[in-house]
Amino acid sequence: MQVLGYKKKTKAELLKAVDECISISQLCALIQHEGIVIQMQCFSLASNIPSKKLPAGQGAVKSPLDNLKERVRHAIESSK
Repeated sequence: MQVLGYKKKTKAELLKAVDECISISQLCALIQHEGIVIQMQCFSLASNIPSKKLPAGQGAVKSPLDNLKERVRHAIESSK
């Protein structure tokens, strides 16, 4: 679905817009308007593969917003 009066952004503009998003809902609106496709990701916790422990100090936890921004940036950079 295309929003009337909305002009699609270039890759550079999209990457900047992703960085400027301050909420997941704002990022989701950008994804919807731009028609960005994000692939699902499988985690080892969802399988019977034993997990690996990270050394102390290397387990920096990102917020859900930061994780989603990273996936969106990857999708934008991987697109045509």
